[in-house]
Amino acid sequence: MKKDFRAGIVDYSVYLPEQTITAEELSELVNIPPHILREKMGINRKHVGGPEDHPAMMATKAAKDLLQKINFDPKDIDMLIYSGETYCEYVCWTASIKIQNEIGADNAFAWDMGLRCAATPLALKIARDMMYANENMKNVLIVGGNVNAYLVDYKDPTQSFMFDMSPGAFALLLRSGHDENELLGTGIITDHVFCDDVYRKYGGSLHPVTEEIGSDPEMLRRANLLVVPDGAGMKKRLGEKSLPDFTGAVKLALKDAELEEKDIDFIAINHINPKGHYGIMDMLGIDREKTVYLSDDGHCGHADQLLALDYGREQGKVKDGDICALLGAGTGYAFACSIVRWGKVK
Repeated sequence: MKKDFRAGIVDYSVYLPEQTITAEELSELVNIPPHILREKMGINRKHVGGPEDHPAMMATKAAKDLLQKINFDPKDIDMLIYSGETYCEYVCWTASIKIQNEIGADNAFAWDMGLRCAATPLALKIARDMMYANENMKNVLIVGGNVNAYLVDYKDPTQSFMFDMSPGAFALLLRSGHDENELLGTGIITDHVFCDDVYRKYGGSLHPVTEEIGSDPEMLRRANLLVVPDGAGMKKRLGEKSLPDFTGAVKLALKDAELEEKDIDFIAINHINPKGHYGIMDMLGIDREKTVYLSDDGHCGHADQLLALDYGREQGKVKDGDICALLGAGTGYAFACSIVRWGKVK
């Protein structure tokens, strides 16, 4: 990067559905005792979507809230990136352009990208790099929504690692030359050994939903949900590789930012089980107080890092000048981290 170039987060908004479900209520659906959900899986409660809680709809709500909060004219947005989930309202549809229409970002160009729940750091990197390459690009709106929770099969125990999933969305404005909340570096790892471990088999071009499937209620139910073809193998691979991949993404981001593990003041991690969350911190040598664990929200997808950052700011764990690591991971598997220096640039 040019020595005099910087890009910073102007502000952000997170949208979460109001309705929630407790560990006790979830227990009845997944046949797992409440204390296991709370203690082992880190779920005290999670959000439940309503009829208007779909990815682009929720991302639009977050975007409108953000623009109102910072009193920003949407016509001054130069680019709009939808970095949310590709499972959204419609098939063969561009969510970003719909959001552009809804908020009146008439002078922007809009496009979609996907990297599952690791997409937020990637979108930040792409936005910063494009600003660097084009001095006329000043304001980039990044939005995302996720309702993969609607695809989880509560009757399938191999999907228990996804029982924490919740609907959620975010919007974030990144600006070139902004002297606050500077984006310092990004690290991304895609580990292809997990490439076929989680997917929805039916409804794509390879396996369309046929009349035969549609005539059988149970087949149709399963056809509309995710599958985990090799649960035991996936669990073994995650046990061997997830922590090194998580920490590897952080180390790559720190290298990009010319920082070290000891410089991290706060880490915001997408919701995973407590053992994994604090295992990442222990491997990096980060004090366990320098985080917020999302036990009352579940895994809200692309919004998790910003949600944890928000709680950290509210609780006084994030102060001006602090180095914050925003760490996410998504099935496939992708691991991505953004390093942000929060507050004003000195």
